[in-house]
Amino acid sequence: MIQRLKDRDRLPMLHHVDSPDFADSETALTEACPEAAALIQALRGCQHPRSGRLMARLRDCQDEARMNDLRAEIFQLLALSFGRAEAERRLHPLQ
Repeated sequence: MIQRLKDRDRLPMLHHVDSPDFADSETALTEACPEAAALIQALRGCQHPRSGRLMARLRDCQDEARMNDLRAEIFQLLALSFGRAEAERRLHPLQ
């Protein structure tokens, strides 16, 4: 039991997740349409767990209505992570 606790303490807090539900920005950028690629660029540097899921959804999105919904979700996530002014700055080129 003591050995297990010691091993657990050595595990990194954040793990790399290999899943189609998550995407890193480089992979998502190569497979995304131009509008989605611009939104993925806006998410760069965001460490929130939702950013990987949003990048994966952007990569696969082909519907304009769904893209608008994703843009709103991205704005909320960026505002939560960096503040409203930074979220607006990152998304300004897309308006």
